[in-house]
Amino acid sequence: VLFTGATGGTGSVILEHLLRDGYTVNAILRSFAKSKDALSKQYASYISNDKLRFTEIPDMAVPGVFDEPAKGASGIIHAATPISDSDFENTMIKGTVAINENVLKAAATSGSVKRVVITGSAVTVMKLPDQLMSGETFTEKDYNPVTHEEALQNLPNAYQYSKVHSEKKAWEWVESNKPPFELLFLLVPSITGRTLQHGFKPNKAGLGGISMMYREIFDRDTLGFIFPYYLDVDDVARVHIRSLSPQIPGNERYLFAAKDFMDTAAVANRIREVFPWLRDRVPVG
Repeated sequence: VLFTGATGGTGSVILEHLLRDGYTVNAILRSFAKSKDALSKQYASYISNDKLRFTEIPDMAVPGVFDEPAKGASGIIHAATPISDSDFENTMIKGTVAINENVLKAAATSGSVKRVVITGSAVTVMKLPDQLMSGETFTEKDYNPVTHEEALQNLPNAYQYSKVHSEKKAWEWVESNKPPFELLFLLVPSITGRTLQHGFKPNKAGLGGISMMYREIFDRDTLGFIFPYYLDVDDVARVHIRSLSPQIPGNERYLFAAKDFMDTAAVANRIREVFPWLRDRVPVG
């Protein structure tokens, strides 16, 4: 399996699951200097048994960068996504489209890839915050109506637009090129749970589920609001790996979340219960 995103919060757990489930993995790293040593120590036994190797690609938007790494792979999981605090147009919007297209082209010419699984987002089916509490029911058939102009206003809008725009472009590419593989988009909700990310530090400015909880619950006079649709990171990893199986219908987008809503007050009270030393930082729900 060719895999991007191995150093991310979610990707690091997907990598662990891939290896535990017996897959041979070629993990794409943006920088060997930043990531290879830590991953090599963590997964030394898998490397020695030729179950894990690394390929360095500093810029995944450069045309053709996945062509060689994709050869011999039976599947691709593309979990990486470019994020920028300021360059929304080039890094996020154009960059995400370019990287997806590079992955698809490499899969098509590899002679071996049967499945491409791309980590999408639940925000591709609804516009945030406008539609979140609208009472509407959203399914895999819906698309976020966020506009390009709105995307240039701030990071949350840029993220929403980059995910939905790049996904639409990927489906257009598949429709036009009729490749010899099946494409699946996994529309993941807010992700909670553990992390294996090397050097992880809580960041209130981030976009992920953990950052959102940290921002909306910790060090506040009153609780904020956390996205109610969520899934534990290990379940997210299992869904990715399950999607490599031909038993799962391909050329589909899948929207999923835990059956229960995540309630901000309940989360805060649980934190106060399990971690009493944090009570001075977490308001009562």
